Amino acid sequence: MSLTFTRRMIFPALLMGTVSFMGWPPTMAAPTDSQPVVPGKLVDVGGHRLHIHCEGEGLPTIIFDSGTGGFSLEWTRVQKVLSRHTRACSYDRAGYGWSDMGPLPRTSERITRELYTLLDKGNILGPYILAGHSFGGYTAQLFARSYPEDTAGLVLIDSSHPEQVTRLPNPERGEARPDIHKSRSYIVSRPVMHPNFPGETAFLAGRMMRKWNHTMTWREEKMGLPLSARQILLSKPMPAVPIVVLTRGRRVWPNNDYGDEMERVWKELQDELALLGDNYGHLIAERSGHLIHLDQPELVISAVRTLLNANSPKQ
Repeated sequence: MSLTFTRRMIFPALLMGTVSFMGWPPTMAAPTDSQPVVPGKLVDVGGHRLHIHCEGEGLPTIIFDSGTGGFSLEWTRVQKVLSRHTRACSYDRAGYGWSDMGPLPRTSERITRELYTLLDKGNILGPYILAGHSFGGYTAQLFARSYPEDTAGLVLIDSSHPEQVTRLPNPERGEARPDIHKSRSYIVSRPVMHPNFPGETAFLAGRMMRKWNHTMTWREEKMGLPLSARQILLSKPMPAVPIVVLTRGRRVWPNNDYGDEMERVWKELQDELALLGDNYGHLIAERSGHLIHLDQPELVISAVRTLLNANSPKQ
């Protein structure tokens, strides 16, 4: 692994155009289907319920948030390890996993408010370390800007940047931009699991990802990505909370001039994220693609533990 040191370092050891289905009502339950037993609990956040599953005890509380199309089960291994040190919680945004469908539009501002309500009504005490992957990094950034007194730190995992919508180059010759924001790809509406998805939950995850509400929510979040980006740009400044940035080391875009420029700008955007807040370091995950928490989960664990140490009482 290669490390980029900035102000402080204390480590141990896309957008793709989709069609919006306007016939989808603002809030709707999925069609009747047999549901597996819910781990954790469902909390009403104002007309619809969100699912959250916590393990361990202690503060700060860790909150994991996935990229578009991702949900709580992909954090199984990371959560299990970190729950030995403090309370660790994975949750499903509205429309994913065990959560109900939520009102439109599915933007970061709405998602962040829903998360805050979930933690409040679910009696999940802060302060919180938010570990956000990809689009989930928008939630983490906006949560810190909106609720700085409740934020103990951020881990941004190959996170989206609020200026990526305007700064990433447009495709050449009408080529579609490759989508790096999912924990699986869709081939003829069938989810293809990431090879490192936790094996103990892969079958259940695949079953849940085939549900109509999952695909609809994924599309709506992607349609709302430009608005989500603007919401962050127009929000309050980032407070001086400790932040660790993890950036993928493996290439994901084509080996051509367009792909080269995409890779260059993505790395530039990641460097800028590493300058937010109170910087605790920027780590390049050399053996990872976009899904660092699946390719190299130990790096996410290390990053979160860094922030747990930063929040420990000083001797």
